[in-house]
Amino acid sequence: MPHEFTLDKFQQEAIDYARQNNSVIVSAPTGAGKTLIAEYIINDCIKNNKGVIYTAPIKALSNQKFRDFSKKYPGKVGILTGDVSINRNAPILIMTTEIFRNAILVDPEEFTHRDWLIFDEIHYLADIERGTVWEEAIILLPPHMKMLALSATIPNIDQFVEWFKKVHKFPLIAVKEKTRPVPLHFYFQCNNEIFPNLEALKNSGYLKDRIKEYHHNYYTHIRPNRMNTLIEYLKNNNALPCLYFSFSRRRCEELAEEVGYFNFLNNEEQNKMINLFNELVKKFDISSSPHVNYLYPLIKKGIAYHHAGLLPTLKEIVEQLFTTGLIKLIFTTETFALGINMPARTVVFDAMSKFYGRYHGFLKTRDFYQMAGRAGRRGIDKEGNVFMKINPCHIDITSLADIIHGSYEPIESQLNSCYATILNLYKIMGNKIFDIYPQSFHFHQANAFEQKEVLGLLKRKVSLLTDLRYIIEGGISWKADLASKVYSFELQIGELFDNGFLDSLDEEELFVTICALTYEPRKGEKKPKLNKKVKRLKQELNKFLGGIHKQERTFRIYPLSKNFYFHLSEAATAWIRGTEFERINRFCEIDEGEIVRYFRMSIQVLKEIYSSKTISENLKIRISHVLSKVNRDAVDAEKQLRQEI
Repeated sequence: MPHEFTLDKFQQEAIDYARQNNSVIVSAPTGAGKTLIAEYIINDCIKNNKGVIYTAPIKALSNQKFRDFSKKYPGKVGILTGDVSINRNAPILIMTTEIFRNAILVDPEEFTHRDWLIFDEIHYLADIERGTVWEEAIILLPPHMKMLALSATIPNIDQFVEWFKKVHKFPLIAVKEKTRPVPLHFYFQCNNEIFPNLEALKNSGYLKDRIKEYHHNYYTHIRPNRMNTLIEYLKNNNALPCLYFSFSRRRCEELAEEVGYFNFLNNEEQNKMINLFNELVKKFDISSSPHVNYLYPLIKKGIAYHHAGLLPTLKEIVEQLFTTGLIKLIFTTETFALGINMPARTVVFDAMSKFYGRYHGFLKTRDFYQMAGRAGRRGIDKEGNVFMKINPCHIDITSLADIIHGSYEPIESQLNSCYATILNLYKIMGNKIFDIYPQSFHFHQANAFEQKEVLGLLKRKVSLLTDLRYIIEGGISWKADLASKVYSFELQIGELFDNGFLDSLDEEELFVTICALTYEPRKGEKKPKLNKKVKRLKQELNKFLGGIHKQERTFRIYPLSKNFYFHLSEAATAWIRGTEFERINRFCEIDEGEIVRYFRMSIQVLKEIYSSKTISENLKIRISHVLSKVNRDAVDAEKQLRQEI
């Protein structure tokens, strides 16, 4: 059996509905035990010889599920994430949602033997940048497949169900759970004091009226919140292990270093930790990573940090160490909260606001509970502790109360179909493509004006694709076949191919070009110095891109196709020439985890180009050579996954 304790009422309900051949959407707080429902369905599928797809929003979560399920169902698990393809015909296939959406557009027949689709974290449908993928995947869901959707609390779940029933004939039943099995207790650090609840903080007067009081210099005597005050409190009140969330990678490292004089381990635990860390570092051959040296003195005291700038293997090592219980304090960015099953006794928030891509604002209630929900381990803790560090200059009492006690934000459609989706649909439907928009969640939610706007944008995209001869009489063109494979970079690749530019590139230029296409600089990142060869390449590529942008502006299509950024060009050149990964940091100022991420994304794009029947044999050979040279060592995602931790 996949559980060790009595099922909660909502878990049993969801499992029963699923076994009665209903699709099910479960809305429950983080930490309530939604994954257990998925495990029952997977178990049933294995027992009945049926296939199941498990989708996750990010590769890290897909990888973790692959490892977890591989232990539970040896030999029955596969994974498909774009840069990794292992055992794709296995009865349990784990995919990122994007890859699933792409696959059902290209070859829905591939899923005829799969009965269930499990969507983890389906509230991602509201994500501004990637939410459209979830919506498209649901619209295109093959009619024979049933769906289990798992989500943090959704206030408008009934609206979602109503929409789903309009799109699909099979029934969808909502199961709602509001109570957490382990209740949360909220604490606040303000003026370097610890307050046991919001009322006590309110009565202290520190958050009275921040605007008025600020202008009267009320805050001149406010004391900063000291880390040692908070950590001593956690230590003395048996509140460890602790997940400390910060929204900056650098700050995670700085905070870990700041508290490095604490030691949470006795001699025996310390020896065990050192041996395990050294063993894993040796096994994965990453001793040359600078972060290994930074982490070592912290790890042996029960402290660590974890963020996207670390090598993927090093992140996995930190996660593994955390599961042993020997890491008592880990400083991490919010990605650690996304589905990764690493609960702790306590969660700390370094700040109550973050950058939301387009603006800086207070935490949304759903995001707050996604992280806060990691506090409190079922069967171990009576309650979870959530500490918030409060600066009166940065937040007022009303906003703070709204985050903690406010309603969860409803799921709102972010539908904005990319060119590849349109081309793949056009190939199947022709001009009937416009009939698909009324099936969307956006259409279901929007008013008449908003509906007209989105339909207008879709029509303008089709007009542009027709004008550029991607869409032709009777279907789509040869270059459209290529563009339809390369999600997010369709017009750049399509036009470079059409002008013979892709065929003119040597292997190094090809890899540098694709890296420039995938790379997205971080805020405030310096522009790199480029050599003559790359400068010339940049000029030519930007000329192509200028033409694409001109066309998009003419057809009033926004956002414009992505720019080329050459921050990785030196590192990419060094890598394809065979330079060892430990030396790659000399060629750029980008975190090693980021370098791996963008090299892997580039590998995925190259594989997508290779899969098109449009490209020449010479280009195929060149791509094969590039892939064999760059998909190695730390960059080889498949090798990492095949290694057992």
